[in-house]
Amino acid sequence: MKFNEAQLEQAFIDLLAELQIPHLSGQQIVRPADEVLLVDDLKSFLLDEYKPHKLTDKEADQIIRELQLMPSSDLYETNKAFMKKLSDGFNFKREDRSQKDI
Repeated sequence: MKFNEAQLEQAFIDLLAELQIPHLSGQQIVRPADEVLLVDDLKSFLLDEYKPHKLTDKEADQIIRELQLMPSSDLYETNKAFMKKLSDGFNFKREDRSQKDI
């Protein structure tokens, strides 16, 4: 089956609905135009995902800052590095050095 962009987008929206994941169009998302991360959602996810590791608010903010500070001088290389972090993960040094790195 051949998809055009609109059909592909609708297929993903339908899949999200099946999985009971809310869908918002980009125009409904409130954030500064120059901010590519959904900071509040990302922080909420990090704190929930790493709750067993007792990730702190400050540590979640540090992870987000690390992503925000990735250079924009070479978008291809930065996007490649971001996707590598996203897919492979990365080591995070804990604020409290007595705790194991994540």
